[in-house]
Amino acid sequence: MNTLIIGDTILRLRREKGITQEQLANMVGVSAGAVCKWETGNSLPDIALLAPLARALNGSLDELLSYNPELSEADLLDIKENLTEVFIQKGFNDGEEKSKELLNEFPNSVHLKLSIAGLIQMYSMASAEESEELYRLRMEYALELLEQVVMSKDVKYVSQALFFISSIQLMLENYDESEKALKELLPSSIDPMTIYPILLQRQGKNSEAKILCEGRLLLYLNQSTAMLTTIANIVIEEENYEEAKIFIDTIRNIQSIFNTGLHSGDYNLCNLYIKKQQLEVAAKYFKIYVEGLISIEYDYNNSKFFKDVQLEVNEEGQQSIRKKMYQSLIDDTKLKVLEGLPDYSEAIQILRTDLLFRSGITR
Repeated sequence: MNTLIIGDTILRLRREKGITQEQLANMVGVSAGAVCKWETGNSLPDIALLAPLARALNGSLDELLSYNPELSEADLLDIKENLTEVFIQKGFNDGEEKSKELLNEFPNSVHLKLSIAGLIQMYSMASAEESEELYRLRMEYALELLEQVVMSKDVKYVSQALFFISSIQLMLENYDESEKALKELLPSSIDPMTIYPILLQRQGKNSEAKILCEGRLLLYLNQSTAMLTTIANIVIEEENYEEAKIFIDTIRNIQSIFNTGLHSGDYNLCNLYIKKQQLEVAAKYFKIYVEGLISIEYDYNNSKFFKDVQLEVNEEGQQSIRKKMYQSLIDDTKLKVLEGLPDYSEAIQILRTDLLFRSGITR
């Protein structure tokens, strides 16, 4: 039993009932000092007193012991926010430990397993001290949780779990397993979101329709740039560089108009010119990419298109991810061919300066 949780519950129920510590003590046959110790977390009530306490406080044993077999959506939102803070403030190990405590407390919550798997995937990627072996172990743990979600056959969460499984297996280069998970997703050419916002608008629910449209627009733009990137990479493998540039320029135009994608199109163009052995041009676009990346804000509050879109990761979490991204660019061996070129050197210096800034100051 958690001493502090029981004490808090006794205190809350006693105040709701409007009785003093002494009155409660008399009702269950103990001293007022004993009640005080329970409420401050210094001791626990004897197990034989739990039923009398529940009756005296007009509660139940489940309520007294803070037992709840199911988590509400509001509970899960609070848990996810608190866990995110632990991952950010205390580090990955503390976040993982807290996650396991919650899974022990709510072992049947499918939504909790899905949420924790997502947090493990996200903050494992943002953990700077992580080795390749440790990363794989963490991803395997996330996969275990996601497989449990799939086995639950809960229609609300299975599709998302399968998508996460495919994504993780792809990163782990387990391509057959990634494809297997994707094939389990029910294929459909019909997207209900093309009509749902119209329905909301016709019902006069304009605010809800606008929020939904902004979120789906951002999703579709990201999906479109991902498809264009894949096509460009295929064409580059065929050494058809001019055709690849058409796709990459399209990505850059989309990202410029909507201010999305962390300027990945500029980075793709840099790599294209490295392939073409036009290193000075590659260095120029690398610098453009870095300058664009540095300027990107942590939310969409100032966006013309996505003002109502709320990111799951707060500013501090975004900073942590951004710092690891900067360090990976500084260490990127593929870019070392640009060493000695002024634009590349300036870009690396920009990254190092901003990395130090983010390490010491919250922007």
